[in-house]
Amino acid sequence: MTSFKMKSCLAVYHAFCEQKLPFQVIYGAREVTSSKGLLVLDSSFNPPHSAHYNLIKRAIKHYNTQALHVILLLSVNNADKAPKPASFEKRMEMMCIMADILEKENISTSVGITIHGKFVNKDKVLRRDFFKGGLVSYLVGFDTIVRILNPKYYLPQSVPDALGEFMESTNFFCLTRKSDQELEKQIQYRSNISDGLYEPTIPRDWGEKIQIELNDDKYSAISSSHIREMVLKDSPAEALEGQLPLPILKYVMEEGKQLFL
Repeated sequence: MTSFKMKSCLAVYHAFCEQKLPFQVIYGAREVTSSKGLLVLDSSFNPPHSAHYNLIKRAIKHYNTQALHVILLLSVNNADKAPKPASFEKRMEMMCIMADILEKENISTSVGITIHGKFVNKDKVLRRDFFKGGLVSYLVGFDTIVRILNPKYYLPQSVPDALGEFMESTNFFCLTRKSDQELEKQIQYRSNISDGLYEPTIPRDWGEKIQIELNDDKYSAISSSHIREMVLKDSPAEALEGQLPLPILKYVMEEGKQLFL
């Protein structure tokens, strides 16, 4: 992974925009052909935190195989309405730190950026330009899986018409989130789909494509927005321990509040 470190993330990001590329791997393996499965963690990474790390580890445990590759994916058109509070190049740097953390644990990891906001479009470019293997599983929180299946994002198409082909070859691994939604309702979401409670909006056979597990208490309430608020309040590093992996915590503390201004 040393080749990427010879360039600044700013230069890589600007080149990506100038070339109008739909997708680019900026760190790690450029193409994956031997892995039996690809785990895609798509997030704003603003910043990457311990709940992201836990989601990856839980997914690897669930799929129970060593033949997995992880890609951390950032949409530069969808992470926020504008590249604030943390600039895209800073997020990319932190994503590469997260990749290093995972690699040290023998978890094969790449970092990528894309212009696509919708999962169905991200999936097409990943399968075309990056992954030539089998299973693709997107790692998400509960609020994200509900948003992905929300019909308002696909009008005038129906959800089955918009996502039908995508769902044929895609899985989701989901952890519950501390939110207004009761945990029991989150856990039951998959079985409710399988029981046909959401038809015709969501086909019942999609239930088998979604795995929802109860999150660990110490991770379920972690949020990027709360971390940013604490940094902007000059909170000491000790107050953020556990919420950020230590190498990312060190990066955030060295950057200081200007990272999120």
